[in-house]
Amino acid sequence: MNIAIVDDEAKEIETLASVLREYAVAGQMDITIHAFCSAEEILQNYHPYAYTAIFMDVYMDGLDGVSAARQILAIDRQAVLIFLTSSDQHMPEAFSLHAYDYIGKPAKKERIFKVMDDVMIRQTEYIASPRLTFTHNRQKISLPYLDIVLIRTAARNYLEILDASGTTYRVRLTFSDAVEFLSNDHRFLLILRGVLVNMDFIKKMEKEICELADGTRLSLNVKNAKELTATWQNYKLDCIRNERRRKRSK
Repeated sequence: MNIAIVDDEAKEIETLASVLREYAVAGQMDITIHAFCSAEEILQNYHPYAYTAIFMDVYMDGLDGVSAARQILAIDRQAVLIFLTSSDQHMPEAFSLHAYDYIGKPAKKERIFKVMDDVMIRQTEYIASPRLTFTHNRQKISLPYLDIVLIRTAARNYLEILDASGTTYRVRLTFSDAVEFLSNDHRFLLILRGVLVNMDFIKKMEKEICELADGTRLSLNVKNAKELTATWQNYKLDCIRNERRRKRSK
């Protein structure tokens, strides 16, 4: 596991790191801790899938934790962000970002252990996630459904598949076959003929445009624009409700 801790107080970093090392020893697992003394520092060379989880202090000199988290999620939608703070003032904003968790300082060992247990369960679910398998540049690719951002028709019997890391694959596959593979996954929405989008990566819908987290703008089916927008909004609300239920069960 690669764990990032972002805090402008060295003592706070060392205290949390000590607890995380104790967790790793108890679970007989390898752990590497990356310490950052500012939000700017972690953002400097950030790339998707760099860390299993990121513990982010909310109040820091310079860029605050919530603003940094927003930038991270813009390029890494699957990032596991856990906020640390001495105040619950920013909790609503943190939840709106779909942060994985929100822990008050000083964090108790039992609370950190519980969060890490949840992170490990999430990692297990990720590994077990259904995958779309295809060949690209003579290489076999197995892409988890939850990492697929967009599938669209590129040419006759060819598709473009965009993943969460920003990689685009040109694949010899019919659009109908792709839709059939993903038909049982509720994340995917057909917004236009030949364009299938993972709703986890939609930033907003307005008028007849769908904007993704990376800024990509796509046209919506004009006749069904209102219905498509309502479907996405209901999906978001359902995700929020599930997240709240998960947190209440802790």
